[in-house]
Order: sequence, then C-alpha cells, then structure tokens
Amino acid sequence: MKEKLEPWKYPKELSPEREEIYKKVEESVGNTPLYEIKEIDVPNRNKVFAKEEYLNPTGSNFDRIYPFLFKKSEEKGYIKPGVTPVIEATTGNAGASFAWTAKELGFNDVTVIIHEDAPKSRVKQIKSFGAKILYSPAGQYTKGYVALLEKVLKEDKEKKGGEISKNPERLYAITKILPQSRLPYYKLTDEAVRQLKEKEGEKANFDYFIGIVGSGDFISGVGERLKKMNPEIKVIAVEPAESPALSALKEGKILHQEKMSHGMFGAIPFGVPKEKLNINFEIIDEIKQIESYEWQKIMKSLHEREGKQVGRSSAAELAVALKLAEEVNSKNILITFHDPAWKYKESYEPEKFKI
Repeated sequence: MKEKLEPWKYPKELSPEREEIYKKVEESVGNTPLYEIKEIDVPNRNKVFAKEEYLNPTGSNFDRIYPFLFKKSEEKGYIKPGVTPVIEATTGNAGASFAWTAKELGFNDVTVIIHEDAPKSRVKQIKSFGAKILYSPAGQYTKGYVALLEKVLKEDKEKKGGEISKNPERLYAITKILPQSRLPYYKLTDEAVRQLKEKEGEKANFDYFIGIVGSGDFISGVGERLKKMNPEIKVIAVEPAESPALSALKEGKILHQEKMSHGMFGAIPFGVPKEKLNINFEIIDEIKQIESYEWQKIMKSLHEREGKQVGRSSAAELAVALKLAEEVNSKNILITFHDPAWKYKESYEPEKFKI
C-alpha cells in the first residue's frame, strides 16, 4: 500500500507554532471515563468496565491515532500543511477522525475512501470536516477500500512522479496500517489502569481485555501494553459469527465472501492478507464469535438499562464479557464503548443521541 520510506528515527524539529497546534489537538483527545456496568447483571462477582471512547471529539477511539500519525509524518518531511494532499480508507469512524485531524492541522486537500453502503451518518460526518469522498464498492468492506486506495496512490505516483519525501504535492496516505499506530493506545491503557486503581484500590488489575479487531491497531496496542503491565491478563478478540475473517487470518488463510451482510460490527478484514493489516496475533489468547441476535439484545439493554447510547461494536464486546462472566469468578473485565449509536443511522443528527 505504501512506499518504503526512511524510518521515523531522526525527526525534523517542528516550529513552535506547529508544536502548539499539535499540542492543542492532542489535549482535546483522551482522558475518557472508565464506566462500570451497573444495571445489567454481571454474574459471579465479576465486574465489567468500559472505556468510554465515544466521548472523544469525533466519537471514536481513532481520534487518538491520527494526531500522532500526522505529527510523525510532518516531522519526517513527508507532508506539508496547505500543500500535501492526504488520503485514508475507512468504514467510517477512522475516516472521521482522520478528516477532523487534518482540518485542525491545516491540511485542506483531504480525501476519504469509504464503502458505498456505509451508514450515511458517517459519510455526512466526514464531509462536515471538509473532506472529499471516494466510494469503494458496496458489500466489500476492507477488501474494497484497500484496493481502491492502492489504485489511487499508484495513479497519483504515475502522474506526479518524484519521491514522496521530496515532492510535497504527491498524495500521501496517513494510514493506521503501521505498527507505530498502536502506540497512542498505550496512553489509553495507562488511563484505564489508573482509573481502575482509583476505583478498586492500588492492587486492582484487569484480568481480561475484550476487543474487536478491524485492522488491528486498537486491540494490538491495548493488548501489548496490558501484557507488559500484567503478563497474566488474557486478551480476547471478538468477531462476527457471520464473517470469521480473523479466525481465517490466524490460520494463515484469507476469508473470501461475495458480499458482507448489513448489520455487522467493526471493520471486517475479509479478502485482505495479514500484511495489509496491523494485527499482532501473539497477544491474542482467544477469538470469540458473536451472533447478530446476541449483540442486538445487549445493545438494547445498554440503551434502555444503562442509558448508554453506544453502537454495535460496544454491544458485541459486552455480550462476550457477559458470557465470560458465567465461566469465571471475581474478575475485572475491560471493554470499550467505541462509538455512539448515531453512527449507525442514516441521518447525521448526533444531538439526538447524546449520552
């Protein structure tokens, strides 16, 4: 997908003005609450805690990644605000974070590739930050938008020529399909562990972390950091039973599907090889599948009983956590509230779904 560029070892010094802009953006993200599930019954004296990432500026944990990636790219001279066109591919949440970050940092030629059948609310949110939209084919999810991104980058290279680091007018992909993209999630993890200790005492630790996978940066970053802090913790990945693409990848295979059904959660990596993703399988202890009816039932309870208007991925993780709680005793389980419910609607009216 990306050209081989010089490593990020010797960054150029940004001006004080640019450093201040980055600092302002970075400070607007993170420090989200750690919420304990209270009204939904969690059996066997277990506790489930959710990091409320939907409270970030665009309603997504991806808001943590893009300021970091933009800064590293600018430090190396790969991008220049107001000059370099930038692009990213997404199922919606990452695209909004990318577009918001680009706008805040002064990049005015911004393109987001998203699958044609994405919820219209996501497309409208991305456009609200001034980004242009390119549509990949409906029903293809990750496979479709990765292929289109590669095509667009190749065409731009042939048209403009020159190395990216020497031609600031070349289209540049600010992509989270890099191991470095995991690093901002170390801060999320540190926040969650500190918050848990504040609630439960200094000796408290998480025993399980349950996460959706998508392209892999989130679960890999959080999982890596948690395992460094507590080698005994178990990391459980969640995938839709209707599309076991993660299980296939772990076995060295690629899941091929003609079409992705509506109503799935997360970015399903079907039709895409490992090298085009950012998944550290070494930190994943188990993969759990969840049926649509299971997360739908839990999402209803989250909305009505917990008063948390969160989306499908959040519900899927909680569904797995509740199943796990039937098998273990007195454990602390970490999940994430990834995004708000309005991101799965057709209209872009976030004020109607405020939590």
